[in-house]
Amino acid sequence: MLHAHLTALGLTCATCRAAQRVAPRLTVATLSRVDGDDVREGVLVCPACRCEHPIIDGVAVVVPDLGAWVEHQGDAVMRRHDLSPVLDSLLGDAFGRGGSFDRERHDLSTYATAHWGDRATTGTVEPFGSLAELVATALALVPAPVPGDAWLDVGCSTGRGTFELAAAGAGLAVGVDLNFAMLARAEAARRTGRIAWPRRRVGLVFDPAEATLGELPRDRVAFVCADVGALPFADGAFGGALSLNVLDCVPSPLAHLLELGRVLAAGAPALLSTPYDWSASATAAAQWIGGHSQRGPQQGASEPELRRILSADAAAGIDTGLVVVDERDDVPWRLTLNARSTMHYRLHLLRLARRAPAP
Repeated sequence: MLHAHLTALGLTCATCRAAQRVAPRLTVATLSRVDGDDVREGVLVCPACRCEHPIIDGVAVVVPDLGAWVEHQGDAVMRRHDLSPVLDSLLGDAFGRGGSFDRERHDLSTYATAHWGDRATTGTVEPFGSLAELVATALALVPAPVPGDAWLDVGCSTGRGTFELAAAGAGLAVGVDLNFAMLARAEAARRTGRIAWPRRRVGLVFDPAEATLGELPRDRVAFVCADVGALPFADGAFGGALSLNVLDCVPSPLAHLLELGRVLAAGAPALLSTPYDWSASATAAAQWIGGHSQRGPQQGASEPELRRILSADAAAGIDTGLVVVDERDDVPWRLTLNARSTMHYRLHLLRLARRAPAP
């Protein structure tokens, strides 16, 4: 992360926010590794609760509970990435299926291929279905970002949408995700202009893949590791946001919507897409937006239930601050699982806007 971006972001304490306390701006306790303008390692601290938040490989990790995050993401933080493809393959066979190493490689293969497969310089080029197409479809619903405005890319994965936001004119494009392995690849791409990832061919067989960023701007991009239910940003900090295929992948979709509304400036757009691919492994069924209770007024459908939640007169006192301005349905999206398996989705894409606060 560039030092100027670290300053401009004004990151706030996610621990205080999750505890529903005032979330003060974090201060720099130490910068232990700086390469030119790049902050590679350091520690941020909350002046109120004194919780520490690390900067690792250029990614600020600002989560409510660092211990819980390390329990799930620590392997990815400590993983080395300088092994040859031969040793990577040998160790992958030894680890076998189902462990953290296999899950990391599977996720990187699936999502990095969707993000960067159209720019692959090794292996098979993905001719269609890239994230860039989805971002372009979403951005076509709104005017171009106002120069100087910061835009947020929630659930940024390996960062293609974040770079595309910068290319579309965002003054600063900020990618947020909780998965450190994918953020580390995105941040390395920002520094070097290239991204590498393992691409599953079959079973435990992965081929090295690489893509170049080319003309995509890298000087107006930053990545933050954070929980979408406790974003470490001030109210109204962003002039726009992407939330592409995130809603059905988080523990609390409602918390995500509330936080999305909170960090947007009045009138700012949010572009949200989802296939409503609900899974109890990602989201408890009680937190799903639709997808159950087909005996109710919505007959289990997700689309009208999401519109209800986003309406100004939503029941039960829910007020995300967001309203639906426009929407598209059946937007195509695909994920390649291996050389012979592809998942095709039909996305619901909505243009939302942050309502101005009541006088």
